[in-house]
Amino acid sequence: MIDFFLYKFGLSPAVAAGISLWSLALYLCFSRFNGRLVDVLCGWLNDADRAIYTAQTLERRPKGWEERNQLFASILSILPSLILAVVVFIVLRHTLGGSWALAGGLMVSIGAGVYQLGIKDAENSRPGGRP
Repeated sequence: MIDFFLYKFGLSPAVAAGISLWSLALYLCFSRFNGRLVDVLCGWLNDADRAIYTAQTLERRPKGWEERNQLFASILSILPSLILAVVVFIVLRHTLGGSWALAGGLMVSIGAGVYQLGIKDAENSRPGGRP
């Protein structure tokens, strides 16, 4: 089923894996930008809700309504990383070859993950950080 879906769009599993790895790597590398993007998108979605609905409707909303906008903003924040990952993977695939593009995505993903873990550990070990 997945193979049929990928081949329908002209993607092999290796290309899908490479783009996914690069997208993960770029998302982790630019985590501060992505956090700001989520905040901005969430604000826009909340403003759009206030513009569309009346005050009475907004008061009757369930409590988790703004969290729903945060979820949608988080999902939308993946798109810049995904678009940039497609470009990076295509460029690397044509210059270095498919296996190097895939391996590079894997190495950068692991490196960015370790870097993010180091940042979180440093934040938690500060005197004002969490124990």
